[in-house]
Amino acid sequence: MTEKRGKHPSISLPVIAARSAWGCPDGEGNPRTSPIYTAVTHLIVHHTATANEAADWAAFVRSIWSFHVFTRGWSDIGYNYLIDPNGIVYEGRSGGPDVQGAHFICANAGTMGVALLGAFDAAPPADAALESLTNLLAWKCAERGIDPLGASLHEATQLYLMNISGHRDGNAASTGTGACPAGTECPGAALYSLLPQVRREVARMLGVEER
Repeated sequence: MTEKRGKHPSISLPVIAARSAWGCPDGEGNPRTSPIYTAVTHLIVHHTATANEAADWAAFVRSIWSFHVFTRGWSDIGYNYLIDPNGIVYEGRSGGPDVQGAHFICANAGTMGVALLGAFDAAPPADAALESLTNLLAWKCAERGIDPLGASLHEATQLYLMNISGHRDGNAASTGTGACPAGTECPGAALYSLLPQVRREVARMLGVEER
């Protein structure tokens, strides 16, 4: 597997399966557009609302890429990262850290989007997936100085959001037009209920005191 790693004085970027590793038809680049970068302030958790089992998760990621590019008409896969039930983290949108994706109610500036592969309305995600999610969020919080227990203004929506939020937390700013739905249950009730636990674990990793 092709891997990508990043470095931080306290927490390192987890091992990432590069786009070439999961067989992205565009490879590492994107011939349709140049990447746009953003200063990440909010980390948005998603589920893909798809099957919870697959024989080939890399092929599953390719199917999401195809859906976003050919059905949605986007320039690339919308999520920055995707995580399968085995805990493997896949690089999503081309451009590397801080590239702006397409995942948060048409107000993507200031966000990083992480999607767990599967549907988590009733069933929770696998422990390995949650562990990888926590490690990935801890890395980004450390890199950007984000308080995992805090909340702040998300400029693009003008909503005061938890710094680690679920997709549904942006519903108040949804327009209900085009690719911007009027509301979403993402990341599913079961995963959404685990976000306080995820925030606390990220805080523990960063040495941030609970309050």
